[in-house]
Amino acid sequence: MKSKCPMLLLAKLVTALCASVASGFTDLVNVSFDPPFIHDLAAGDNRTVVMHMYFERRLPDGVNVSFHSLDAHVADVMDQLRSLKFEDDVKKDHNGRFSLSFTFTIWGKFIGKTVAAPSLIHESDGRRLELTDTPPLEVWVRRGPAEQRLNSIFVSTLAVLIVIGNILMGCQLNLNVVLETIKKPFAPLIGFCTQFVLMPLIAYCIAAMILMERGMHAHALGLFVTGCSPGGGASNFWTILLDGNSHLSITMTFISTLAALGMMPLWMHLLGRRFLVGHLDAEIRIPYAKIVSSLVALVIPLLIGVLIRRYMSNVADKLTKALRPFILFIIVFILSFGTFANTYMFSLISWPALISGLMLPWCGFMFGCFTSILLRQSPQNVTAIAVETGIQNTGIAIMLLLFSFDQPDADISAVVPVIVAIFTPAPLLLGVGVHHFSKWLRRDELNDSSSSADECVEKGGKNGIANDVIDDVVCRELLPISELKRSEESRCFMRSPDTRARADADSDEKALAKQSLLSVDA
Repeated sequence: MKSKCPMLLLAKLVTALCASVASGFTDLVNVSFDPPFIHDLAAGDNRTVVMHMYFERRLPDGVNVSFHSLDAHVADVMDQLRSLKFEDDVKKDHNGRFSLSFTFTIWGKFIGKTVAAPSLIHESDGRRLELTDTPPLEVWVRRGPAEQRLNSIFVSTLAVLIVIGNILMGCQLNLNVVLETIKKPFAPLIGFCTQFVLMPLIAYCIAAMILMERGMHAHALGLFVTGCSPGGGASNFWTILLDGNSHLSITMTFISTLAALGMMPLWMHLLGRRFLVGHLDAEIRIPYAKIVSSLVALVIPLLIGVLIRRYMSNVADKLTKALRPFILFIIVFILSFGTFANTYMFSLISWPALISGLMLPWCGFMFGCFTSILLRQSPQNVTAIAVETGIQNTGIAIMLLLFSFDQPDADISAVVPVIVAIFTPAPLLLGVGVHHFSKWLRRDELNDSSSSADECVEKGGKNGIANDVIDDVVCRELLPISELKRSEESRCFMRSPDTRARADADSDEKALAKQSLLSVDA
């Protein structure tokens, strides 16, 4: 059996001794910070921190102190390493402990939370000893002033554009139709139930299954608050682009925004506090002023448009023609400048947050559509209810989060409402494209059918058949029934009731006309 090398044994002994001594160092060190925490550091700014270290006895030479951030992406420490030198004139505190102070600069880099912690490092071997008994310095980084100004410009400009759009929409609004919609409230009731029953439950299930399972409590709360919010004003614009019932859409937006004064506190009380893990001291505050301002921003411009229609009908006609192009301009503005103003949010987006933010509005469209179809609503009402259900007033959701949490928690939890706002238009743009493409195809088919009808009438006239009989035969036998129902401009609907009655009564002449036409084609 070979004997072990004495030099190897000596090296192991020295290493063990150094480790024992080093572990004893951490028990002899106390650390405090001035300030004790940093909770208001803006991205791009820096803050000076003084670290006071107290030692029960002098440490041997060759030991340095390091002060580092655990997440350098959020905040970083400049000049992290300092040398511990115990001079003869080192100060002592009132307890007789040796006192050393070091100044560090912390830079805020991106929105989020992190901690900065000290540790001891040996110069000889580079081993790091964490001071586990010392609480680290909390560093919270919020948005920088540049991002805040840019976002304020976007929100203010968007508010003005929406007010102008509501005025244009009011120019084509018929208050009598709105009153009739309210008098027959079945369709608005469907929209209310999908908005304030289905959407909160859908949001709760998505948040619980995808976000809470991964510990993303702030994002889960942001998703749930969005699901409990009323319908957004953009739903009226999308309903117009999709040729839905705009009067029903406006009625549902008004009702849901008014009902949000009671329904949002109810859902927050029933299920909202489950998402406050880690924020037990937070208090959910409903932004009642924001809800009321949303009502005002909807009703007042609409009434202005109605008054323009009543007293300046010529002006109203011109403004109504500009409505659809202006709506498209608003959508482009949101997708372009809105994305640019919230660029910082993209670094906070994770796959679970993105999937959750996409699922909420798309599930709203789907469930709103299926529910209204099952309850036998007209296609225009189905469009209005589905759009109203899927589009949430994310502004109210974001304002609730800003009122309820300090920064940066408010911005972090607002990531999901921002995702919902940015990506909601994607399926709607696809729907608008498909809808208008199908309208274009139907228009071409209708033109072809109309040409065929004129040709048949001309052939029948040459064979001495009465034009009114030919018209009836063409409409009933040669043109597709679906085309007749869709076209109010077809020739068969241009005849007088007396002509229709005579043609229907004279069945023998119609049969003869049909045989003659078939023989002509042959």
